[in-house]
Amino acid sequence: MRLAGKVAIVTGGGSGNGQAIALKYLAEGAAVVIADINEQGANETIALSPEGSKTLFVKVDVAKKSDVENMVAQTINEFGRLDILVNNAGIVGFTPFLELEEAEWDKVHDVNLKGPFLCSQAAAKGMIKLGIKGRIVNLTSVEAHYVVSSSGSPQPHYNSSKGGLNLLNKAIALDLAKYRINVNAIAPGIVETPFTKRALENPEAVEWIMERVPLKRVAQPEDIANAALFLAQDESSYITGTTIFVDGGWTIQ
Repeated sequence: MRLAGKVAIVTGGGSGNGQAIALKYLAEGAAVVIADINEQGANETIALSPEGSKTLFVKVDVAKKSDVENMVAQTINEFGRLDILVNNAGIVGFTPFLELEEAEWDKVHDVNLKGPFLCSQAAAKGMIKLGIKGRIVNLTSVEAHYVVSSSGSPQPHYNSSKGGLNLLNKAIALDLAKYRINVNAIAPGIVETPFTKRALENPEAVEWIMERVPLKRVAQPEDIANAALFLAQDESSYITGTTIFVDGGWTIQ
């Protein structure tokens, strides 16, 4: 097992990419904290876990510092260490720019950008205190680079939050390199998750996607989990500050 003895936190681990990553890590021997604001989803992930898995649910709003610090403290108290943080929790919005309210803008940025900042800072402090050469994996998006989404229009709050996360990923990687904590990102293309259900039910949107994806298929959460597994294990120890695009070739055009 490639992650035997490791302890990971996966935010947003109750559905979609987060659930797939959590289950992948569990299958590879890690103990996994399912950190989610949705207790029902987290329990579903735990129910799907391999027999004998070590799991812990922590209810967390990643935009609240007290929640995040409690998440890290509970992880270390329960398992004695923290090796991997996956900043997967995120939300999406489809409101056009001229109709976008301040509250929606703030909510998307709080979860998608402030959340990874708070989680990474708290996790890194825990890793450093324990002397652990850890891993931080950030989930960004191809829509940090291409502003026209599968909805057919820009998503200014989502686009900018993920664009900001790309640069935050590099800045954190540079700052934590001296502690041998590797920080990398995964930029998915269109993945079949609850977030994309609306778009994938629209034949025109699916046609638009297929025109831009050379591999001519929508990604599955397992595709993202495979990249997250690579970034969590020793084979990626000389990679930091980079982004792996798991997009079927979208960004090479």
